[in-house]
Amino acid sequence: MPAKIHSQQIDLFPKRAKSYGGVLLKKRENRSYGRPISTSQTMHLVLRSSQAVGVKSFKTQLNKSAINKILNKFSVKYGIRILSLANVGTHLHLHIKIARRVGYLCFIRAVTAAIAMHVSGRNRWTAALENKSAATTGKTTSKISSKTKFWDYRPITRIVEGLRAFLNIKDYIQINQLEGLGVPRHQARILLTRARPQMC
Repeated sequence: MPAKIHSQQIDLFPKRAKSYGGVLLKKRENRSYGRPISTSQTMHLVLRSSQAVGVKSFKTQLNKSAINKILNKFSVKYGIRILSLANVGTHLHLHIKIARRVGYLCFIRAVTAAIAMHVSGRNRWTAALENKSAATTGKTTSKISSKTKFWDYRPITRIVEGLRAFLNIKDYIQINQLEGLGVPRHQARILLTRARPQMC
């Protein structure tokens, strides 16, 4: 009887959310709490932009090199370990380890701003000139800002808890790496399965 009461009491406490950002924020209940950040577990981070196509694709040699430099620079500066990275052209998958919460906040602000400025060729000064030009031509600022918004959503993060989840995200990043190289997703899964050591 006491065990039953104890289990009922445990159920009263809400389960801690592990994911935040992206399309999840379209639902009110997902906007009712802040971004979960773990310094003891690793995290899966996704940055997505529909504008990153053609010459703006993250996979072009110029953009890929610049993005790697940006990530390396700010990961060292803010104490973020990048365990793996998959560049899929319109989005980036990162498996990261965070030392301090404030370090992640500084890292994500710096990285998203630097990548957007490099890929789009826009910065605070070009944006100011566009808004000034819009004011003289009668266009509204809201229309300009909607067209120039680079990232589709706020960064998507998920805390990776436990060994199974860690291995799953490791496989997921590898599949996306192969997909970024032009390998179809179903073939990438097959290649990854064949590459695994066979268990006795």
